Amino acid sequence: MPGLETLSLENTCRDTHRNYLSNIHRAFQSIDLAISSDIRSLIFRSGRVSFSGDHLHFVDEDIFGDILRRFPKLHSLDLAHTPIDPKSLQAINRDARLRSLRITTCQDNDNSTLANFLSTHPSIQSSLVVFDGSGIRFTEQETTTILEHLPLSLRSLNLSSSTMISDHVPQLQKLSRHIQEFSVGRGLTMDDMEAMILRPLFNFSPAVPRRSLDWPRDMKDKPGHDLALGPMRDAVAVCKLHRRLASVSGIHRHSSAGRSRVELLNISSLDEEEQGRITNSVLLGEQSRPLKVMVVSKISTENSQVLQKLCGSCEWQERWCNGISWIERE
Repeated sequence: MPGLETLSLENTCRDTHRNYLSNIHRAFQSIDLAISSDIRSLIFRSGRVSFSGDHLHFVDEDIFGDILRRFPKLHSLDLAHTPIDPKSLQAINRDARLRSLRITTCQDNDNSTLANFLSTHPSIQSSLVVFDGSGIRFTEQETTTILEHLPLSLRSLNLSSSTMISDHVPQLQKLSRHIQEFSVGRGLTMDDMEAMILRPLFNFSPAVPRRSLDWPRDMKDKPGHDLALGPMRDAVAVCKLHRRLASVSGIHRHSSAGRSRVELLNISSLDEEEQGRITNSVLLGEQSRPLKVMVVSKISTENSQVLQKLCGSCEWQERWCNGISWIERE
């Protein structure tokens, strides 16, 4: 099959022998390198046995490394749910130019080695467009290392399980100038999100404390009070939001240099209280364009109801499907 460009190796059979990858390895050794060198997309999968919850794993033993070095034209590597040893990734052919890399689980949780690979390997330093690292809990320092070395070619980044802090905001601001889709990590605040997208080009007032939008619980719980307080609560929320939006002013009105290019922002990893502050966020204003989709989760029923009212007043729409909530600009 000399024209083969995509190869998928999947382990979804409950009775598969643990060492079957060794047999695949031997098969690769018998393949003409002129054929395997034309493969551009490589997918590895280990399945889940639904009735027992057991995982079916590849047994690596550096077999992955020997396989990966055989593909000098590789541009897409998908290792989702495959517990590959991160050390094997260092064996990726140095002539390869990866455009898409998806890794969600790694053997032995050796995330420091994985972070080092992402920051040093030539296969991704000038070409990577999409990186999905969801499910990997990079530490604060590992996240710093990764953010410092991501290439300018990157357009989609998912680090939703990684630890991020406010000190990462300057790095996130630089990334936002070329990334279009971004799923941020855990530990950030809504203030950090606003700073990432709007600063330093815009000034705006500090966020109103979240508790200012809450009503006393003993009043809300009384029969009939929700009907009376609901419209008042919504009106106050709309008023507070428009006051914040009006506070945004441009520092460099005629300059687009340094402006965020983020179109989809996933903040579902933020704490529930921080996600709730989207109801008073300047990201709902015109200055946050080209931002047009924000993904949220863990928002209380009350906040969701407020958000519905707010969206209609500032040209956004709330959406929900299969447990995922998001808002999109009209």
